[in-house]
Amino acid sequence: MFLPLKRLLILLGFASAIALCGIFVPSLMLPTVLFDFALFFAALYDFFSIPRKDELRIERMHEKYLSIGAENPIRISLQNLSRKHACAQIRDGYPEIFSSPHDTMRCNLPSFSESNVEYRLVPSKKGGFTFDFVDVRLQGGFRLVARQYRYHTQTSATVFPNIIDLKKYLRMTTAHRIEQLGYHKREFGGESEYDFLREYIPGDDYKRIHWKATAKRRFPVTIIYDREYNRNVIALIDCGRMMSTRYQLLTKFDYAVNATLVLAAAARNRKDLFGIAIFSDTVKEFVAPRRGTSFFSGILPPLARAEAEYRHTDYLHIHSFLQKRLRKNSILFVFSELYNRTISAQLVAMLSIFARNHTVRFVSFEEKEEEVEGNTTEEITRWILQMELALEKALMIRDLERKGVHTIRVNSDDITRKVVNAYLSS
Repeated sequence: MFLPLKRLLILLGFASAIALCGIFVPSLMLPTVLFDFALFFAALYDFFSIPRKDELRIERMHEKYLSIGAENPIRISLQNLSRKHACAQIRDGYPEIFSSPHDTMRCNLPSFSESNVEYRLVPSKKGGFTFDFVDVRLQGGFRLVARQYRYHTQTSATVFPNIIDLKKYLRMTTAHRIEQLGYHKREFGGESEYDFLREYIPGDDYKRIHWKATAKRRFPVTIIYDREYNRNVIALIDCGRMMSTRYQLLTKFDYAVNATLVLAAAARNRKDLFGIAIFSDTVKEFVAPRRGTSFFSGILPPLARAEAEYRHTDYLHIHSFLQKRLRKNSILFVFSELYNRTISAQLVAMLSIFARNHTVRFVSFEEKEEEVEGNTTEEITRWILQMELALEKALMIRDLERKGVHTIRVNSDDITRKVVNAYLSS
């Protein structure tokens, strides 16, 4: 496709202005004609100096599994097989449901060379998707005209929960730098499970000095015991209509799934047993608390399959379902949402009953109150109702605290960090 560029249009406008002036000043006619011929041959040279479509090779490279709500790197490789030099603009044909802050890339293509460009893509829905094409616009040396080509380079990718954050958490845990991500440091100390030896520090319990190691190394050595963790940690994720609403980029359910994935990694590192239950009117997915080598192969697939649905949530059903399967005290992270006392009566009842025998952490999203922009009756009424709902929600959270249910107030930016820290502090 032939495309005139902005510089050519400006020069043509300048030539037209000179031609109009030549009507009144005949001496300008010859310079005008010479300028038009020069511009024509410059544009013609620009056009033929651009590589043809068959002289380029385009390849798209990305991970097989992309992460929902995260910036996934997508790389495009361009290979110039001709002797011609060009400046390229590249735009990828990613699925429409995705978004990218900068989806137009630029690079130079010298003769017989290869260039790579990269951009970040943010998926907003899980599942399988296809990239269809890549559009490339090549400009000549004078920047007068361009050729635009479309290359059909189909590639497929599957969007999973946020495995990028999961890999980052695991990598920083291995490097003992987890606090750099905003998570709590590992707390040492326990009763009987041996962990490691280290040099005595003033303030350590002298009863824990390892005398044999002290005699061997000729300086005081303290024995450190690990915390005895062998608890059940279960994430209960509501996938009903209260969690199907959009909260910033993703649904509340998607944010809950992303946080659950990192919570599972934290539980594995602490040698706890981790399980999940995804429910609405019925139990959609259930993985009993466990640990082992097949841990993530058991946790990740159900989290990837589950989707939020516009259904009424039956909280009493999930309570009776788990009551038959939980044989010991567990830590329950409940991802759901409060609205008002009438709609949330079942949820409050379920949390209160669970709190009698388990440690319950209720995860609730903080709603952003919109200020009144005008003075109309409708806007003022909407603002009053909004403030009444926020107040009623705060009162319900206070009542839950009295019943032993700790509420974690989160937003889209800090839900994973707050949930994992609440577990690490327990």
